Amino acid sequence: MKSIEKIWVRRQVPYAFVWRQQYVSIIRILDYWRDVGEWWRDEPELWFWRIQGQGLEVYELACNPQTHQWWMYHVYD
Repeated sequence: MKSIEKIWVRRQVPYAFVWRQQYVSIIRILDYWRDVGEWWRDEPELWFWRIQGQGLEVYELACNPQTHQWWMYHVYD
C-alpha cells in the first residue's frame, strides 16, 4: 500500500484526496468495510472504502483509525 499524499475527511468519511499529484473528488462511496487483521500479531484494525472519483475511476482506500494514516489499497483500471 502506498501513502496518500493528502486527504480531506468529514465525519471520518473521505470526500477528496491527492493521488500522484492529482486532486480526486469522491463522487460516490461504492462499499465500506472493516478488517481486524491478524489480531494475534497486533495488526491494527483498518477501515476500507471503495470509491468512485470524478473521472469515474474506482479506488480502494484504507485508513488506520487510530493513527489517521491513509493508503491507496487498490486502483481499478
